[in-house]
Amino acid sequence: MFLIKQVSSDLGITPQAIYKQKEELQSKGYMIKNSSNDWEITSDGYNYLKEKQINRFKRNNISLKENDMKSADFQGKEEKNSLNETLINFYETRLEEIKQSYENQLNEQNSARMAALEQAQQQHIQWQKEMFEQTQRTNQIIMQQIENFSNLMKEMQAMNAEAAKVQKELFSELTNARKAGNKIREEEINKIREELKKEFETKYKAKTEESERTRNMEEMFQKMHETNTAKGFGKIAGYKAEKEDLLTQIGNSIIAEKSGQPAEIPNGILFYGPKGNGKTLFAKSFAEQLDCNHIKVNVDVDDMENARNIKNAAKQAKEHFEKTGIRTIIQIDEFDGFLPFESDNRFRAYMKDLLDNISTKYHATIFATTNYPEKIDDIVLRPGRFSVAIPLSPANKENTLDIVKHYVKGFADDTVNCEKITDELIKVQPEEAYSNAKIKFIIKNLISDIVEKGKKAFNHNELLDCIKKSAPDISKKTLTEFLAQHELIHKLMVHM
Repeated sequence: MFLIKQVSSDLGITPQAIYKQKEELQSKGYMIKNSSNDWEITSDGYNYLKEKQINRFKRNNISLKENDMKSADFQGKEEKNSLNETLINFYETRLEEIKQSYENQLNEQNSARMAALEQAQQQHIQWQKEMFEQTQRTNQIIMQQIENFSNLMKEMQAMNAEAAKVQKELFSELTNARKAGNKIREEEINKIREELKKEFETKYKAKTEESERTRNMEEMFQKMHETNTAKGFGKIAGYKAEKEDLLTQIGNSIIAEKSGQPAEIPNGILFYGPKGNGKTLFAKSFAEQLDCNHIKVNVDVDDMENARNIKNAAKQAKEHFEKTGIRTIIQIDEFDGFLPFESDNRFRAYMKDLLDNISTKYHATIFATTNYPEKIDDIVLRPGRFSVAIPLSPANKENTLDIVKHYVKGFADDTVNCEKITDELIKVQPEEAYSNAKIKFIIKNLISDIVEKGKKAFNHNELLDCIKKSAPDISKKTLTEFLAQHELIHKLMVHM
């Protein structure tokens, strides 16, 4: 749509001249009012006025030529003709430029609309996926509760059967004793019966209490799970730098590939560091973050079994890409056990070839994790195979604070000071360190305790006491080895 002022400027027509044609333009649907009650010219109306203007200039040009032929001053005629031709050429060129600009604007608008539509469709698909996954998790919890209740009923039935059996045996003994003429006092029989009854009630009560604790624990872990339903990197507390490294070095290339742009995506990623800091979780979360397919390859002691596993994963990745256009992240944990120095030469050769071509041939990237990168063959780690290596060190103050806030959410009362808790956890560094898994373990155990006690939340001192009673699980030796590993990998990645 074009405003009257814009059409007047572009075509060299006065607004008054346009308004004189209002009835004609309205009848053709070329002139309408916008939401602001201002007159606007449609694109077809614009072209219509443009053609009229061109025709007018052409008519004027012909008229001038006829008059000039009759004139004695041929030179003046020639000059006028030249001037008119110049004006016509100018307006034709100007109108063509305006038309091209308008078409470009339309194309840009259409592209933006298509991009927004595609994004909305992808968001809708993702919402559907998340709702389906949540439904599955809920169903699993319900089925587990049903199974627990069923098991409890079976145990109680067994106890009832056992009690009935004992009663029957006791009655049989009493009958036999009476038949034999033995004088057994009724109070002794009653005493035995009471003891049996008490024993049964004690067992029944214990089972009932156990069932109640189980149900409370399930509710607690369900609540805890609900704090971890985020997608992708949202599942991982802290480690912003590592997340940014992954997205910068690999993620942006994968996003570019999805949009049809040329991109070079690494064949392999190496994630290394001390045990318990979330390397395995990073791999799956990375795949989710980029909406990639995810396959986990199990490590076996046998090289041939490892070869079959990785071949099947690569085949699945290729088939998935051909069907959906979506890349696969192949996760291999404990990679030092998957491909150690002493591996079979045929397997080593196959892996080297696969790592050279897995990105382009199979549309997959290997995400390998290890606690011992020094045990991996140096040749495998050269650029082109594992061109990205990211260390996952024990959490610093910032990361530890994020981890504490993540796990205490919903279970801590107002007295809990996460900053002070963090200070207590990191004060052991650099001599020792708490792993992420150990921090989670401490908090989960405390949550279990308060649930058993019938409490809804723990306080600051309770959490602090639990930390003081729990020793760090990453030793100084492990930290020293990690620094040496980091230096070794850096040299390999830089100099190879």
